[in-house]
Amino acid sequence: MASHDGQHKVTSSSNAHWKGDGTYEGDLEFSGLFRVPVRALNIVWGNDPRFWQFMYLKDDESRLIGFNQCALLVQVNWIEVTGKIPLSLLYRASSPTRYEIYYVVKFRVDAFGWHSAPIKFKVRLNNNNNNNNNGKEEEEEEEESEYEKSIIFEAYRKKQEEWHEIPGGEFSVSKKEGFVEFGMFEVESAWWKGNMVLAGVKIKAIV
Repeated sequence: MASHDGQHKVTSSSNAHWKGDGTYEGDLEFSGLFRVPVRALNIVWGNDPRFWQFMYLKDDESRLIGFNQCALLVQVNWIEVTGKIPLSLLYRASSPTRYEIYYVVKFRVDAFGWHSAPIKFKVRLNNNNNNNNNGKEEEEEEEESEYEKSIIFEAYRKKQEEWHEIPGGEFSVSKKEGFVEFGMFEVESAWWKGNMVLAGVKIKAIV
């Protein structure tokens, strides 16, 4: 199996990585749903068409999932997709609000490599807290603001050509300063994977 270093030798320029454009889509009346389009995400190797390819969705698919573009993962052995949005967009003054992150994906008929390597999801709150708390309080706050879990995608892959909302972590918003940072990773196995389509991320309020 090739490694990330081997993949790096193919294209050594940092231009091979896609840097998100920072766009978000949300309801100003606060419906509890925010969308992060795929082009707003940071994708390692996302700017190299040998590994990822951006494309427009058909109108019926766009209406179904709420995104008009997607990125086809052609083949990679290093998945690193990250994003962040300001907490001010998610904050509700009336009460703390809990959210769950969903990655909107589907697998093509010829998708491969998803049966063995777990995909890791991470969520982290960066509150930009400059208060002089003692070390213990800071450690407790840090522990409470991070979330991590792993999922094998094979069960989703078997449902080919269907759009899935794969849960990627939960977090609570009690202040409007800072950001929520999130990501999807598989950087340990060097296992080649391909033909997954990523449309974006949905952030939904938990009722």
